[in-house]
Amino acid sequence: MGLYAYALEYIALMGLGYLAGRYLGFKPPPAAFTAVVAAIIFAASAESARTIIGNAGYILAISLVYAFTVSTASALPFMLTAKRRRASSISLPKISIVAVSALIAGIAIGYFVEAPYGSAIEPVLFVLLFLAGADIGRLRGLQLSLKLVVVPAASLAASFAAGLLFYFWTGLSPAVAVGMGWYSFTGPFLLSASGNAVLGAVGFLANFFREQLTFLLTPLISSIAPPESALAIGGATTMDNTLPLYRSVYGSEMVIPAVVNGVLLTALVPALVPLVYQLFP
Repeated sequence: MGLYAYALEYIALMGLGYLAGRYLGFKPPPAAFTAVVAAIIFAASAESARTIIGNAGYILAISLVYAFTVSTASALPFMLTAKRRRASSISLPKISIVAVSALIAGIAIGYFVEAPYGSAIEPVLFVLLFLAGADIGRLRGLQLSLKLVVVPAASLAASFAAGLLFYFWTGLSPAVAVGMGWYSFTGPFLLSASGNAVLGAVGFLANFFREQLTFLLTPLISSIAPPESALAIGGATTMDNTLPLYRSVYGSEMVIPAVVNGVLLTALVPALVPLVYQLFP
């Protein structure tokens, strides 16, 4: 199946999930979503364990630099004006701990135990997309306006531009950048589509680090940059994992913009990552 067909299939799966959440009242249990994320991260990391360990220094270094560059590029368009904000502290969400644990377990087990871990990636990915669609479908009362669309559009464009720089520098597809922080989709998909364990690992780690940088950078820049900068850094994560952060740092008025930003990018990522990879393999 071609990558364009995969993009359509992913959109259809999210659409089915959306319909189930919107009209059937299906609400994914948090435990189920966490379990699916853990399963897909475990399978992807176990499949590429030997490559990850053999290239650990390069993968970690390039992923950190990639994440910081993309995050910075996303925030810059909105840092022309500054508004002082008071920051508060916030703890990492449970899903971040689960992701790291699944990654470590997958690498450890995959390195010593050979098994067809890769065959589990696609079916679990399908479940993840359906649950993500249902998660969007259960949201009520969201209204789009031009102002709310500007942040995800600018953030996506800046991320893609930064990804192109890395493409010409390292050969890594800018599909990594348009993952917009959705590591549990981007890394496993790129591993499955390319068969390149390094690309899959960077796709996962760069987007995972982008989410973690959101927790670090948002309080730091809150006194010198407008809240749109922080939303741009968060990418697709602003509708769920990092949403409490924006509520804590900027107050309740940032909840709706954060959710809309995350919803739009979450809906776009499953289509954009395959399409960009098709253009820049």
